[in-house]
Order: sequence, then C-alpha cells, then structure tokens
Amino acid sequence: MDNLPGKKRQLNDLPTEITSTIDNSAFLTLLHKIIESPPDQDCEFTRLKKDIFHAFHMIPISVNHGLRAAFLSAFRDHLMRWDPATCAVVDETCCRVFKLTFDQMLAKNPRFIASRTPRYVPPPSVLVPAIQHVFSTFGNALDAKTGQPLFNQQAWKKANAVLDLAREGYLSDVQGVMLYEKAGIDQYGLQKYNCLRGTSKVEGGPHGDIYRKFGALHGMLLSFVFIFNLTLV
Repeated sequence: MDNLPGKKRQLNDLPTEITSTIDNSAFLTLLHKIIESPPDQDCEFTRLKKDIFHAFHMIPISVNHGLRAAFLSAFRDHLMRWDPATCAVVDETCCRVFKLTFDQMLAKNPRFIASRTPRYVPPPSVLVPAIQHVFSTFGNALDAKTGQPLFNQQAWKKANAVLDLAREGYLSDVQGVMLYEKAGIDQYGLQKYNCLRGTSKVEGGPHGDIYRKFGALHGMLLSFVFIFNLTLV
C-alpha cells in the first residue's frame, strides 16, 4: 500500500453508481487494478518513518572492536548527509575566518559544524547502495587483537533489517517536512539550527526529567505509570 495517496485520489474519482455498490464487479475489478498498479514515480514510498537514532543502533557490535569507531562514523555520514547548499556557505566562512576547510573544521570542532549545517537522509535509490557499501567494507573486517569480524551472525541479520528499512523508504526524509528550526545568527553571519528529529526531543524532555528525579534504572516503569495516570485525568 505504498502508493496510498495516489490510490485514494483514484478511488475518489470513481463514479457514484460504482462506489454505491460494494459488490459491483466493475468496482472490484478497478479496485484490484489500483492496488496492483506500481507507485507513481514522484510518490513518496511511505510517510511512516523509523526513528534514525534507533535505526542507527540496531546493529549490535563489540565495543572493543578496533574498527567500531570508524564504522559508526562512516555509517552515520552515509546515512545522514550534510545539506550541500549550507555546506558550501559554512565552508566559505570557515576558510575566510579560520583558514580551515569544512572537513578540517569538522575534525577540529564538530559541534561548530553540526549546529550550523543541517543533515538529510537521501531517498532509497541513493541510501541503499551507500549503506550496503559501508556494511560490505566493515562487516567482515577483523579486529587486530582478537581476529574477530566486526559483524557476527546476529549483526549481519540486523544489518540486513536496516537495509530492508532503507529499501522500503522508512529511513529517508519526507520531502517538504522541515526537520530543523532556525536558532539565530552567530558572530560570523552563519545561521544556526536546532534539530527537530524525534528522539532528541523525547529523550531529553520528559524522560530526562524522570531520570534525574528517580534514576535511570526505573525510568521505563515510571514512564509507563506517568503516561497511565495521564490517561485517567
């Protein structure tokens, strides 16, 4: 049902004499044709999305593996790309003010870049081959000390699940939906941004307050009790 918006429009265009009778053979034939038809080329895969934070942490890998940090960095940068137009503006300012390129400033002061350059998740046609390349490059890489690969059998299973999510469009951004809000202009004339992607807002909001007051170990239970009590008000 990936093409629901288009299919709804087609159903709305059906003649009244057809839609008035649910068992009408012409209606059922047309309904079957709509359901089986391929999605429009300009139609979104789906507007239901997997939270990027949790998708990023789906793959279980050893914290002691020598290539863990390199893999996570590559996976992040292939999954979430810097906005190219903003990147060019930030690069020009960094070269002029700090005598550093965008990449050099990113290595020296990543918070500076992150607060001034929004990221986006590309469509499946770009995203899937990109993260496939990351998985194939790092998945079988051996740790220098233990000789163990970065991905074990369970990790490969989860990596394939991430690929399935990407292939179905559950990770890509929805076109036209703003995921950053403007947060003022800095002293160099650069626009600053706050990220509106879901998890950061939720985890740092009500959950964080619960953790501070009652401790993280009981946060899940207390969150449930808190939400349950709200439903009774």
